[in-house]
Amino acid sequence: MRTDLDNAETFEQLDSLGVLGAVENFADQCADGWELGLNAAGLPLADGLEQVVVLGMGGSGFSGDVVRVVAEPRLFLPLRVIKSYGPLPEWVGRNTLVCAASYSGNTEETLDAFAGAHERGARLVALSSGGQLADAAAAYGCTHIRVPAGGQPRASLGYLAMPLLGALTAIEVVPDLRAEVEEMLGVVADICARSHRKVPLSENPAKQLARIISSRVPVYYGGAGIPATAAYRAKCDVNEYAKQPAFWNEIPEMGHNEIVGWDLLPDVTRENFVSLFLRDHGEDERISKRMDITRRMVRGNVADALEVWSEGTGVLARLFYLVTVTQMSAIYTAFLNGVDPGPVAAIDRLKAELADEQHEGAGT
Repeated sequence: MRTDLDNAETFEQLDSLGVLGAVENFADQCADGWELGLNAAGLPLADGLEQVVVLGMGGSGFSGDVVRVVAEPRLFLPLRVIKSYGPLPEWVGRNTLVCAASYSGNTEETLDAFAGAHERGARLVALSSGGQLADAAAAYGCTHIRVPAGGQPRASLGYLAMPLLGALTAIEVVPDLRAEVEEMLGVVADICARSHRKVPLSENPAKQLARIISSRVPVYYGGAGIPATAAYRAKCDVNEYAKQPAFWNEIPEMGHNEIVGWDLLPDVTRENFVSLFLRDHGEDERISKRMDITRRMVRGNVADALEVWSEGTGVLARLFYLVTVTQMSAIYTAFLNGVDPGPVAAIDRLKAELADEQHEGAGT
């Protein structure tokens, strides 16, 4: 029997780390994160900059995706997001701004790449709640933006993406984003209120999405830019919060390969898969046509084929609307699955086994 999403005891019993509350207060988190970046001390100068690089993994790495979508079209220089160890591209050097984001401050891949950027003489900015990244920033004599500790990276996007956007605004690498941030805060506060735990299923868009996703495999599609970035994030949120498989792809790219994959196994996909098309009011007309046609083609081979449209005017508002409503739906899906959305045991196990192998290797 499915969990009752209108029963307050559900959240108290299952949400051991309080991730739903963190996301319900997402607008406040975004506002705080923006101010932390905007007012950070000792930020590098933009004079002579030739490239911008953002380092990060997982929820922290998604901050780089946000920066890319929001800032890249307005940058006067190239931007690259790196989610791995090095080696860094050969062009990284003293005229490169490298921003490293790690909520814990202890992400192995990010620390390794950050050390490589320091060796190249890059201009550095570190963002974390503490940890080894904060220590490295102190040792390197670079700016460290310290954000509040105690949360989960995926539930702390406001403390990860917004400080980077604030810092880039302060450095004047991008045009002033204050007006767009103000609009985004209003849009996010509104969807959080409409998706709050106290709002019944009949009126709650995030709970309604969760009822469709639960016990199925969601496949998120989005047009290049805002929707594709949100689709990737939605997929990750279902994986981490709901502990179930989810997938994503980008349109138009999937129309050159993945679309063919829906031709067979309809008996499997009609029962077990649901497609969600994340739409943006600013999407290119050619993308809109492809989205409409693709949805029609896929609809017969899935249990449902839904559309979720962005709200707001600015890029940041439209992106964060989609990210917020799908994130809250992923948390509600966890409750429907009867699992705690906070802990990520598989990730912890992977890290532990990696540490064991490294320890064994060091002893040989």
